Amino acid sequence: MYQPKTDDLRLPEHGDLGGIRHQLRTAGHTVLPTFAHPALLDALRHEADRLSSELYGQPEGTVISRDIDGHVLSMHYLDRHSDLLFDLTRLPELQHLAEALLESRCVPFLTEYFAKPAATSEATPPHQDQIFYRDHFGDELAITFWIALTDVTEDDGVLQYANPQPTVGELLKHRVSDVQNFGAELVDDSGFEFHSAPVPAGGAVVHHSYAVHRSGPMRGTSPRAAFALNFRRSPYRQQIDPWRAE
Repeated sequence: MYQPKTDDLRLPEHGDLGGIRHQLRTAGHTVLPTFAHPALLDALRHEADRLSSELYGQPEGTVISRDIDGHVLSMHYLDRHSDLLFDLTRLPELQHLAEALLESRCVPFLTEYFAKPAATSEATPPHQDQIFYRDHFGDELAITFWIALTDVTEDDGVLQYANPQPTVGELLKHRVSDVQNFGAELVDDSGFEFHSAPVPAGGAVVHHSYAVHRSGPMRGTSPRAAFALNFRRSPYRQQIDPWRAE
């Protein structure tokens, strides 16, 4: 099994936190072109392969979902199955970045893997992540670091974000989705234009949990893969150890 070195677990510095936070607030997302340096990216790719193999036998819809050809589409709760991902979500640099963007103390709560393995992979419908979180922690704001393991271009199921974005805290109406491996989608997205957020391998797209987003269709022949690291605000941690803005 691949053993990452301790030095793999480090992140580049992101200097203009105020600018990143403003972009996140106004557009619902921001792109960090450099997030995982080559050693960490290599470790994450190895871990994706290991998890895909070791979790493959799990029942459909538990921690893993597959398409009709058996290709892995998603894996969930991965910090329970991966020391690397557990450690990564608890890196002080990443915790600090998440807290700076959320403007609050926070906790990691869900680590996921998403793939579009073939050109026949379905597009992901427009939605807000908060629809999946509300039963777990109400209206606490959350953010996702969507780390690209492959180059994600217009042809590769790129993430697309609505313009204009709803107000943070505004949860729109959703319905049960007909798309395989997806629970809910917006009832009406006709009032939005969508803009793509391409990202290179090792980069990350960051969005908050009320951001309306979707993914485009797969037109290329190369698989698309990403890990999603999720953090949410924690009133409890805020109370015992108040966060201070820089």
